[in-house]
Amino acid sequence: MNDIFLSYAREDEERVKPIVEHLEAQGWSVFWDRNLPPGKSFYDHIEEQLEAARCVVVVWSEHSVVSDWVLAEAEEGKNRKILVPLRIDEIKPRIGFRHIHAADLTDWNNDAGHAQFRMCVGAISTVVPQPDLAKEPSPKISVTSVEPPVFKPQLPENFVLIKGETFIMGSPKGEYGREPNETLHEVKLSDFAMCRYAVTQEEWRMVTGSNPSKFKGDNLPVERVSWDDCQDFIKRLNQKTGQIYRLSTEAEWEYACRAGTTTPFNTGENLTTDQANYDGNEPYRNYPKGEYRQKTVPVDHFVPNGYGLYNMHGNVWEWCSDLYGGYGMGTVENPSGPTTGSYRVFRGGGLADDARVCRSARRGYSFLGTRSGGVGFRVVFVPQL
Repeated sequence: MNDIFLSYAREDEERVKPIVEHLEAQGWSVFWDRNLPPGKSFYDHIEEQLEAARCVVVVWSEHSVVSDWVLAEAEEGKNRKILVPLRIDEIKPRIGFRHIHAADLTDWNNDAGHAQFRMCVGAISTVVPQPDLAKEPSPKISVTSVEPPVFKPQLPENFVLIKGETFIMGSPKGEYGREPNETLHEVKLSDFAMCRYAVTQEEWRMVTGSNPSKFKGDNLPVERVSWDDCQDFIKRLNQKTGQIYRLSTEAEWEYACRAGTTTPFNTGENLTTDQANYDGNEPYRNYPKGEYRQKTVPVDHFVPNGYGLYNMHGNVWEWCSDLYGGYGMGTVENPSGPTTGSYRVFRGGGLADDARVCRSARRGYSFLGTRSGGVGFRVVFVPQL
């Protein structure tokens, strides 16, 4: 069984080959060669491979959008909720697929570090966990290990373990839209586990029995919740599950949002409305305008970032645990914000904000009791040793 079934038009074979090679370099097995084994019919072979695949990656191009075969394969992936689309031409996918954001590889130059390719890898990882390439084969001779066992926490569904390290928080002085409170400084973080999605209205209702949101929908993010409301929800959730959840710190949030990037957005130098939900009438810099939806979108909408996290830019702001204040100087380890203050921090930008407000480094803040139609939250899981 292959991890990935790659759906593409035959005319694009040479352009698709580097994509396959990079995905295989990530440790996944990819079916893309349509050569038939002896004794197999073409139809049976394709259907067999498609049914066995754990993820369907469709490559949209000027050729594939008019291919009945590609459309049928993509439909199968969509129905099984394992579809990851990408595009290599400036085209519009067919009706039925336009609401599923496709990673933009139109300017890709076989670079594994390309922001959109990293997003594609992140999206595949949410369907097929990435193999551990560092794992060595077992030695042929028997030895007794003296290494202590490595603790691998059992995570709830839809949580991602994010390996902490040192990163540069804030924004450089030349970044468009930069605010004075985004001072660059070095932060060292420990590992933490964050939910892939913002808390949904269904999840909020199951814990609290209410739904304060303006835009209604089970899979939409809960909004119109204050920082105090979030703390009450988390307290009830912890009691209900016997687990420990909390808000992320501001540093954890920015680190998770960036997913290894240093650009204004985890998508690169620009953020389009095909990548996030914000006011498309106000694009970043002088980039083209986009769509202004004027409502929230489902929490699993758009392609996730390189860590597999959805909607870290736009849709709803997300409360953090920190009080608002200036950043510390020098390297700080696991910062949790100032000890006194009147405001709490939220991050990410919302559906009614312009693109520059959705930057990875942008800081928002308000009173603890503020309830806004554009503010929600996501939670971090604390494993119990």
